[in-house]
Amino acid sequence: LVDAKHVIQHLDEVKPEGAENECVEQVVFADRILLNKTDLVSPEHLEEVEKRLRSINRTGEVIRCERAVVPLDKVLGVRAFDLQRVVDMDPGFLAEEGHEHTHDSSITSVGIQKDGMLDLAKLNKWMSTLLKDKGVDIYRSKGVLSIQGMKEKFVFQGVHMTFNGEPTTEWKEGEARVNRMVFIGKNLDRKELTEGFDACLLP
Repeated sequence: LVDAKHVIQHLDEVKPEGAENECVEQVVFADRILLNKTDLVSPEHLEEVEKRLRSINRTGEVIRCERAVVPLDKVLGVRAFDLQRVVDMDPGFLAEEGHEHTHDSSITSVGIQKDGMLDLAKLNKWMSTLLKDKGVDIYRSKGVLSIQGMKEKFVFQGVHMTFNGEPTTEWKEGEARVNRMVFIGKNLDRKELTEGFDACLLP
């Protein structure tokens, strides 16, 4: 739930070194963003707020409301953290291989899109080490992966050091087995992430 009138000042709030901006983190994590008190601001301000929210979280749905009144079907059955939703993630988000977006002044997202099949053992080792060492800075991660010997798409998503994944729907006949991953956080090293992923691909 976001206060349309005051959210920008909270997003811009400077925190002491080592402290996180909770407002920014909550927007990053959200699958649905309820933009409340829309009746208290101008249409121009609303547009600016929505633009800012989408710069931080491109995949979360922004729903305008007043007095926090929202249709129940907009907040129930959201399937937050449902891995099947990852399969349908915005393809435009990964339109370019290794694309990097700047969200907030301190938050970026790194997208990786690669053809080929992955060695599951190597992938598990890399992800475990990555999240152990960098998990504090990785706010969210998600992906649809092509694993050697697996007919199904392997999908995963995580928050900081916690993540889960499982096989879902099968790859269709003739469908290109393209791996897609997204990392959202701070201090992300695109080159390091891409090289780590590449090392998990079969030759």
